[in-house]
Formats: sequence, structure tokens, C-alpha cells
Amino acid sequence: MRGWVNDPHSGGVKIPEQVKQRTKQRILAYAEKHYAGKYIRIDVRFKGYFCYIDAYKEPFLPDNDDLSMFKITRSEYIESQEYTNSSVSIAVQRE
Repeated sequence: MRGWVNDPHSGGVKIPEQVKQRTKQRILAYAEKHYAGKYIRIDVRFKGYFCYIDAYKEPFLPDNDDLSMFKITRSEYIESQEYTNSSVSIAVQRE
């Protein structure tokens, strides 16, 4: 038997501003409680019926011996990496 599935591509109701704010607060509080120190910044944004969460962390920095193999300096490596990003998108369901 096939169950009901909420498909955001088939219409629906836009996410109200209050729900967006509450969802963002809950996500940030959860990340702070469970993942503190594992990221430097979290962005939460909404587009249409979806909520996108981007967690940024510092790039891995190899020691100078490893960098000498690639013939680049430490500052060149850092500049080439900037921030690494782990992105997740979720559909927000009404409570």
C-alpha cells in the first residue's frame, strides 16, 4: 500500500515567516549543542519550500613538508582552499 508523501514540487503552501524564524533558531541551537567546535559558521536559508543549511569549517592544513611536494607556500594553499562547505537541503513540514 502506497503512503502519502508531501511533494514540494506539486504545489503546497509557502513557509510562513514565523515558521522560518523558529526553524532557523532550532537548527542553530541544535548545531551549537551537538556540533560546537566542528564548524566556524552556519548559514540557514529558505528558498521556496526548502530549507538549506550550509556549515562552514576551516580547511585542512597540511604541514610544510607536504606542501613542498606541490611547490606551493602555506599561504597559497590557504588562499586556494578558502572555506570548505558542507551543504544540506531539507523540506520543512508544517507541524
